[in-house]
Amino acid sequence: MQSGTDNRQGDALGFEANLVFSNGSDTLLGIHNDARVNRSLATQEHIGKTSYSAYVQHIQYGTYQGKPACLIGIDFAFRFPPLAGSRFSSAEIEVTFEKVLNIHNPSVRSTDASLDPIVANFAPKTVVGQVKELESTKLFEIEVPVVFETPFGTAGLTSRWSKETKVTEEGRMEIHGNLAQDDDHDDGANSVTWDMTENPISKEGILRSFRGAFILFYRKNEAFWMRVSVKPVVKFSLDPRRLFTKRLVGDKDDPVLLDGQTARGSLSCLGYSAFDSSAFPWHEVLNLPAPLGSKEY
Repeated sequence: MQSGTDNRQGDALGFEANLVFSNGSDTLLGIHNDARVNRSLATQEHIGKTSYSAYVQHIQYGTYQGKPACLIGIDFAFRFPPLAGSRFSSAEIEVTFEKVLNIHNPSVRSTDASLDPIVANFAPKTVVGQVKELESTKLFEIEVPVVFETPFGTAGLTSRWSKETKVTEEGRMEIHGNLAQDDDHDDGANSVTWDMTENPISKEGILRSFRGAFILFYRKNEAFWMRVSVKPVVKFSLDPRRLFTKRLVGDKDDPVLLDGQTARGSLSCLGYSAFDSSAFPWHEVLNLPAPLGSKEY
């Protein structure tokens, strides 16, 4: 799978959020959208070599199950040193879609859930890595003291019993996606979440990049916001003296504005309007290798 690397940022729409030490207000924004449609902008803050990013690579409008729909592809990338304490051991990703009320002010949010786009389908729902094994030996021991009386006084002894067992533990990297639906959105979820965990045996960190794809039902030609939240867990140690005065936070960015009309992405996909067509080139959107014998575009 491809990630939002430097040589593709010029062609990608998106944003990058990194962990930073903040002395300022919690309301400080990393990226201002300023009414731009399909913006292309990245933040650059990071801690050493540790950062994470999200780039929108595909936006397409068409139909799904006969209804107006939008197809979106996002590349998520995580950067951290290998086999280091500063690796990402887990992460939570949430992508939420909302009706636009004011393109100049994304903080003005709709209170009518029926106007928000609905997630009709998404991928991946599950990603699992190779199983890795760790063999270990466990010793189970019981020690029982026994005290008894004899004609010559009190005596005692200790009874010991032990058993040695070889144990094989298995672990693998995992990603699990789910629809996120609250009580207000009873007609359908407007959010998708992914929970990422590292292999607990090898402890090499989470998957460094993957492509997330969404199909949304939306009101034709109406604009909507896409809010992306990435919350990683970093396995590192900080000087505790710094934590008294500084707090580790993530950049807070304006959401991406989609106008309901402007498409961008793979030309081989944009030639199709029905996302549920058997001929639709899903390998292009999901960033998978083309089937053997297929035509190169």
